[in-house]
Amino acid sequence: MKKFFSFLCAAVLAVGAQAQLVTSRSVSTISAPKEPSRTTWMVRLGVGSNGMVYSDADEGPDAKVGYFLGFEFNKSIRQRGAYWGMDFALASRGWKISKGGYEQKLAAHNIHWSPFIFGWKIAIPDTKFSIDPHIGTYLAVDYAGKYTGEYDGQDLDDVKIGDAEGYSRFDGGLKVGVGVWYAKRYNLDLTYQRGFLTDNEDADGGTSNFWVRLGYAF
Repeated sequence: MKKFFSFLCAAVLAVGAQAQLVTSRSVSTISAPKEPSRTTWMVRLGVGSNGMVYSDADEGPDAKVGYFLGFEFNKSIRQRGAYWGMDFALASRGWKISKGGYEQKLAAHNIHWSPFIFGWKIAIPDTKFSIDPHIGTYLAVDYAGKYTGEYDGQDLDDVKIGDAEGYSRFDGGLKVGVGVWYAKRYNLDLTYQRGFLTDNEDADGGTSNFWVRLGYAF
C-alpha cells in the first residue's frame, strides 16, 4: 500500500504538471474573456478497505470493508481546470487481526472533514469526459465504534471505543486520488487516505484507507 500511495502521489503531480503546461500553451495562443469562478456541489458515496499501518511492526493488521458518505464542493480557479474545495462526510476506519483461532476487529465510525482539496479537471478533447487528479488533507473524530473478537469459534465480549484504554478517537492525514467525470455531472473516483494519528496511543502508525467512490454534481 505504501508503494501504491507513492505511485498515486507521483501520478497526480505528473498529470497536474502536464495539465498546467497544456493550459499555458493554449492560453498563449487563444485569448478568451475571463469568466467568474464557478462552484460545483456534489454528493459522494463509496466503499473500500479500512486498514492500519504500524511503523514499528513487521506486519500490520488486515483490512476490512468500510464506507464513505459525504458532500463536497469544488471552486474553480481562473477557469483553467484547477480548483480548490472541501468535503464533509461520515466515514469508517478499522482493521482485522486473525492469528490461529483468535480474531479481533475494530469498526469505528467518524465525522470526516477535508479543510483543503486541490485538483485539476483535465478535459479530454472531443468527448464529455475529464480526468480529475487531486490531493488534500483531512481531519476526523470517531463518534462510535467497538472492538469485537472470537477465540476458537467462541465470541468474546465487545468493547466500546470509549471504554478501551489508550484509544484515541482523533485521526488526520493526507489523501490523494484520481477521478473520471462524465458530462461534468457523473464521477467515479479512486482515493487513498493515509493518516498520521494512530488508534492506539502506545503504537506508532496510522490509518490506511482506500476508497472507490461514486459522485453526482448538482
